[in-house]
Amino acid sequence: MIWLAVAVGTLLVAAVAVFAVGRVSAELEGTVAPALLEIADAVEAVGDSLPFEVSAVVSHEDVDTVIRWVLAWFEQLGLSSDFGEELGGDWVLEDRVVADEVGAADFAVRQAVASGSSLDPVHVTVIVDSFITYLRDIGAVGDEVL
Repeated sequence: MIWLAVAVGTLLVAAVAVFAVGRVSAELEGTVAPALLEIADAVEAVGDSLPFEVSAVVSHEDVDTVIRWVLAWFEQLGLSSDFGEELGGDWVLEDRVVADEVGAADFAVRQAVASGSSLDPVHVTVIVDSFITYLRDIGAVGDEVL
């Protein structure tokens, strides 16, 4: 008789555990894990992903500069946050903000021209495109939300 009580108790504990894990899994399924951008990692990844024609001309310092220009553009749009800070809320500049590659490249090229940088606008555009791809890969940006 004691073995029956042990078997029923074991089954009851297992059923509660399965239910709890299933419920939490369903709740977490809709959440998005925050992406953490480490600039040094981004510079390394973007620098390594550039086509030979560009990487032969630009340095990692140039890549770092362009990445910081793009991040400044995100900040101007209200689409950046410090670690642990949620995006959105009252501090977003507009109800609907769209950050696209063209806008990022335009801003970075304007910064290059304004600063008197020796970077070619085409190289800046290629770096921006590679950086946006990197941001997509780490989950920091995605497609437009409708």
